[in-house]
Order: sequence, then structure tokens, then C-alpha cells
Amino acid sequence: MLLRKGDKSDAVKGLQRGLNKFGSMLLVDGDFGGGTCTAVASARAQLGQPGPQEEADESLQQAVAAAPDPCPPLTAAGVTFIAREEVSDATAYQRRFQLPTCPPPPSGVTIGIGYDCRFVDRRELESDWGDLLPAAAVTQLAGVLGKQGTQALLGPLAGVVVPLSAAMRVFATRSLPKYLAQTRSIYPQVDDPGLTAAQRTALVSLVYNRGTDLAGDRRLEMRAIRDLLAAGRHDEVAEQFESMTRLWDPATTGGLIRRRRSEATLWRAGFAALQLE
Repeated sequence: MLLRKGDKSDAVKGLQRGLNKFGSMLLVDGDFGGGTCTAVASARAQLGQPGPQEEADESLQQAVAAAPDPCPPLTAAGVTFIAREEVSDATAYQRRFQLPTCPPPPSGVTIGIGYDCRFVDRRELESDWGDLLPAAAVTQLAGVLGKQGTQALLGPLAGVVVPLSAAMRVFATRSLPKYLAQTRSIYPQVDDPGLTAAQRTALVSLVYNRGTDLAGDRRLEMRAIRDLLAAGRHDEVAEQFESMTRLWDPATTGGLIRRRRSEATLWRAGFAALQLE
């Protein structure tokens, strides 16, 4: 079946699920709109399949369906959830994040999706990005490794562009496995086969955003999650994600409140509740 721009169907949902293996960050809404067109073009480029971006023929559909999952413990849906929480969507990424940025201290120059150059060395940089960025760009980025970010450091990096496909590849295959390991350090039950991929994603998203520190009143709910997981009381964990919203002002940090509520939804109802599968 040929799928075209303007189509709305379950078949389009299947296409979108496959495209998210290529880092497209799509909502699985069954609507072949502009975002899906862009995702088709990106997938065609990565697969070496020329063709119109406003159509997905059987060959492309089969190729994206057969593509390996970029991060099996979380699935492409989990990768998409955390990436969207970090950068919103593909359009926002291209507008705000495809060039190196300088977040507030103590961060370093950051590229892609939260890849902080302050905390990697030359070997890691080349291993992570050497096959995805031009050699000249890797050499330029090497000059900011280990340093706190400043606007002065950004100047020489004006020509460095990190395409979304490259950013998502590193995010899924390099960054998220590290955060899964950090999650495991405080929530060893993250590997429990009794947890769904959506629940595992909620835990990794939490640690990606808040780290592994469990000390103090602001970490009360994170400690409670640890204890609930240890006791096998999984049904009570979502309440702790929601309770964490007490920590932020809706007027200034509403995004964090929405993120915790989305993690609670993931825990209770899975990816489909957030149009991710």
C-alpha cells in the first residue's frame, strides 16, 4: 500500500513507529503531515533509498519496519519520549539545537541532545561522533572539551552543524545507555522483567533530568520510588512522579511539572497514552 501526504490511517501509524527508529521524534498519530514527510526524507537518506518525501512505498515501509531498535531496553518509543522532553520535536531541534549551545554554568558547550562537551574526552568524542560529523567539526569541538561553556568558546564553532539524525543516533546508542546505567545505580529493579519498557523509560527520564542524588527533602519522592521498587509495589510509583510536582512553580518551570505528569502517565498507561506507539 502506498502511503501519501494527507493520509490518515493505522498504516500511517505503523510507518511513524518505524520512522522513529531513525530518530524522527514523531507522535504516532496516524496523520501523514509535514513532520512525517520530513521524517520520510531523512529515513530515505539514511537507507540510501531515493524517492519523494511525500510518499512511502512498500519498499520504504518494509525497510523502516525491519530496522533495528536503536535502544532495545527503552524501545524507539522510549527514546522518542525522552528526546521530545529535552528538545520538543524535530522542528524545534533544527531551530534551537543543531548548532552548539552554551547552557548555564556549570555546563560546557553542548551539542545534539544534551551532549555536554565538558564531561567527555577526545577519545569519547571521536568514538561517539567520528562517523557522523565531518572530521573538521570533530577537531573544532575538541577545543572545548573539559571546559565550562562560554560565549567566547562558541564563536569558533559557528560552522559546526549537528543534524538531527546524528544527534538522535548518539542519544540513543551512546547517551541513553549511560543514563540507564546511572538509573540502575539507584533503581536496580530497572532491569526487572516485570517492568514495561514504558516504566523503564519513566525511570531513565527521571534520572536524565534530575540525576542520582537521593539526599534531602527535594529527593523525598525519588527515595520513595527506590523503596517501592524494592518492595515490588509498582502500582504506587506513579503517585511519586506526580508528588514531585510540588517542587516547581507552574509559572516558571511548568515544563518540569508536565514532564513528571507524563512520566506518571507512562508508568500507568504506557506509550500509547502519549501517542508514542
